[in-house]
Amino acid sequence: MNPHVAFVCVRNRVRSTFAEFYLADLLRKRGVEATVSSAGFVPRALKDQLAGADIPLPQPFFNRPMSELTRAALAEKGIRVPEDWRSKELSLDTVHGADLIITAIAAQKEELCDLYQEACRKIFSIREMSERRGYLFFEDFSALPLDQNYWYHAEEDPKYVSRTLREWENTLVRAIPNITERLGMRKNGSVTSNE
Repeated sequence: MNPHVAFVCVRNRVRSTFAEFYLADLLRKRGVEATVSSAGFVPRALKDQLAGADIPLPQPFFNRPMSELTRAALAEKGIRVPEDWRSKELSLDTVHGADLIITAIAAQKEELCDLYQEACRKIFSIREMSERRGYLFFEDFSALPLDQNYWYHAEEDPKYVSRTLREWENTLVRAIPNITERLGMRKNGSVTSNE
C-alpha cells in the first residue's frame, strides 16, 4: 500500500493545499507512488482569539475553492490544480488512514494529539519536520489584523499570502528529507516500509 502523508492548516485553502500539490508533484517526478492529501483544523487557541475579537468563522467554513493566490503560486511551478478542488475538514478517516500528519501550527499538533492519542506518534508540526528554529511568520496568529477582514487577510491579501507561501515553501523543502524518511522511503525515493 502506498504511504500517505496529510498536511493540515487552518482552513485548507493556502498552506496545506500548497504542500499537498507541491509534494505530490515532487514525488511523482521522482517516480514515487504516494498519497498526499490536505485538510483543515481550527485550533482552540485561534478560535478563542477570534471569538474574543468578535470575528465569526465564515460559513461555509470548508468546501471552498483554493485561494487564487495559492493556485497561482502552484501554476508558476507548472503544477495544475483541478478546477473543482474544494477544501475539507480533517476527518477521523484521514487521521487513521495517514502514515504521517504534518500541521502548519504547533498548537494544531498539540490539540490533535490530545484528541487522537493513539495517532500522536505520527503527528508532527512542520517546524519539527523541517528542524527550523526561530520565528516562523506563518505560525503567528498576531501577524494578521484582528478585524472583520481577517479571513481576507489570511487567504487573499497578496502581500501576506505571498510572504506566507514563500516561507512555507522554504520550510517544506527543508522538511522533505525527514518526510520521506518517516514514510520509509530510501534516498532514491522508493518505499522500504510503512510504520
